Amino acid sequence: MASDTIEIVTASSVLLAVTEAFVKRQEIPAAMGKAFPLVYGWLQSSGKLQVGHNYALYDQFSPSGMRMRVGFPISGAFEDTADVHCFELGGGRAAHARHTGDYSLLGQVSERLNQWIVDHQLAPAGESWEVYGDWDDDPSKLITDVYVRLV
Repeated sequence: MASDTIEIVTASSVLLAVTEAFVKRQEIPAAMGKAFPLVYGWLQSSGKLQVGHNYALYDQFSPSGMRMRVGFPISGAFEDTADVHCFELGGGRAAHARHTGDYSLLGQVSERLNQWIVDHQLAPAGESWEVYGDWDDDPSKLITDVYVRLV
């Protein structure tokens, strides 16, 4: 697992176009495979512009799964549709790690980040997210920023 040092950052707020699903951890890749095409399909007819990289947000954690929202920053607010919602990810304090490598290792990065939070006696706020860098056919060159919101 190639990850830079974990640090505390102040994340900026961002307006996103997202779709959501309640999933178990092992269902995340398949759910994303359905969700991103749905949001990109909406984008083609929305009159809005994508203005940043793809996001995946997680909250409402429970033994049966979590809520996953996926989408991307958008050029302006819009009316929700049945499947795509306008969502503002608020800014604030977060623990951050940058992962360079295959997406299949992101679960390990999240576990490491959460353990770092415990080790440093910080309090997570129950929300985490990933921001995916530019695509590369070589998985070893993929960059993903992983965040856990702090109280």
